[in-house]
Amino acid sequence: MPHAGYRRPGHFVGDLGLVTEVLSPGKAVVRMQVSPEVTAGDGGVRAGVLATMVDVVGGMAALRMVGSDWLATADLTLQVVQPLTGPVVEARGTVVRKGHTTLVLEAAVYDAAPGVPATGADRAPTPGAWATMTFAILPGRRRRSTVDVPNGLPDRWRVDGRGFDRPIIDALSITVTDAAGGVVSMPVDEYLHNSVGAVQGGAMAVLGEAAGAAALGAAGGGPEPVVRDLCLTYLALGRVGPMVSRASVLQPPDGSSGGRALVELFDNGAEDRLTTLIQVGAERAGV
Repeated sequence: MPHAGYRRPGHFVGDLGLVTEVLSPGKAVVRMQVSPEVTAGDGGVRAGVLATMVDVVGGMAALRMVGSDWLATADLTLQVVQPLTGPVVEARGTVVRKGHTTLVLEAAVYDAAPGVPATGADRAPTPGAWATMTFAILPGRRRRSTVDVPNGLPDRWRVDGRGFDRPIIDALSITVTDAAGGVVSMPVDEYLHNSVGAVQGGAMAVLGEAAGAAALGAAGGGPEPVVRDLCLTYLALGRVGPMVSRASVLQPPDGSSGGRALVELFDNGAEDRLTTLIQVGAERAGV
């Protein structure tokens, strides 16, 4: 779960070029310029990248509601209903419930124009994706963060980075070793860390997307389908690496369907600890 510490250089969230604004406690927006390096076979932004945006906007919307407490992402569900092609993509997050131990947020993701909010007074756009998140509230743990945030959290900040000169899958050094088994690996270093020194949840989403697409593509005997749905359950932090996936095809590709798969992510350097479960739904590109 990220916050303003991502302003440091050399981080994949920075290379996405996110601009985040807190509208009020419990509401935030994040915008990203679309580039070919973050898109899938249908020309829309990859589901794993959209999940990263949702994770960031969710954290920014929620942090001002928990005082000195800290948050850990428990689950994130994303459904992409149409390709989001930009030129700017905007995610808006709203806290819908806060309890003593959990906080629930919903987010809608839109296409937008540069410098123009997707949800201005004269527009009522249809979201291209919907998401929900659940955070676990960790009492009094903010002091354990590895990030120094002077004077609290800013209302608006830009995550400056170098951008990508290659597809994000390559930038994260994600490698497919067994497509049929959905076995994909990703090394762990500071480029992927969140504010507590573990792999950022969005990076896990990108890895899970790649693993699910590889397994479904192999099962269908054709090109990798486009991932439309991600349902992530975070069980443990990934700290050592490499992160390694294993996928099971639940519904093989059939006709226009890209199928469904279950992906498990393990921390190979931490005795193959299971860190994340991901349900992946896909459709064939161009359908």
